[in-house]
Amino acid sequence: MESFRALLVVDAEKFSAHSDVQLPRLHLEIRRVLAVAFEESGLGDTWKAARFVQSTGDGVLAVLPHEAVSRLVEPFPRKLQDELAASAPKLRARGMRLRLRVALHVGLVDDERPGAAGISTATVDVNRLVEGQPLRDALTGSDPEVTFAAFLLSAELFSVYVAGGRTGLRESQFSEVPIKVKQFERPAYLYVPEPSRVTEPLPASPEPEPGRAPVPPPAQAGPSISGITISGDGQNAIGNTVGGDFHQGR
Repeated sequence: MESFRALLVVDAEKFSAHSDVQLPRLHLEIRRVLAVAFEESGLGDTWKAARFVQSTGDGVLAVLPHEAVSRLVEPFPRKLQDELAASAPKLRARGMRLRLRVALHVGLVDDERPGAAGISTATVDVNRLVEGQPLRDALTGSDPEVTFAAFLLSAELFSVYVAGGRTGLRESQFSEVPIKVKQFERPAYLYVPEPSRVTEPLPASPEPEPGRAPVPPPAQAGPSISGITISGDGQNAIGNTVGGDFHQGR
């Protein structure tokens, strides 16, 4: 029987860039950080009792009780960001990296149907959300040592729980973004619990060749009088008297 449920899907950035041996370890780490974030958010028992938690290879799809939604919106994002940041040094030492894209949605789902549990329009929609380009860009354009998670909320969830004042987050902490994936085209709301940006290094000045003095910048052209350009530092041309170096060109 279909019931109104909370839907969560997480997707690891650059998961396939890891070696074949690392992939199972990284998936287990995804499960571990999720379990910690659920526990720290007061949803530990909810996570353990979830009827539908499915591996997507590079992530996890979960169908959860509707009552969990407000805590999934806040404080779950912050708790997940914190746990990912805490685990990053150990993963880095083993040649791995983990940053997560997360989508949240609500809808009708039958999570007990034999042979087809969790199959519904709502589960299709939440998977389209996590594939959206704005969510990918949120991680790509951020500092990988600072931002470890980015969240996208469906418009339905946002309007009831954030705009409706049912969480501790404010509307100003979200950005409305368009999502277009295949036939799915809707607005959604982006939230990054620890925002940052990629800083582009300034271009380095070219080093002079050994034993060669740096080339001075070209002299700026002076005023032009009757088609004659006068240049030089502090030089004057008055009448027929020239002071300093005088260069003329037509």
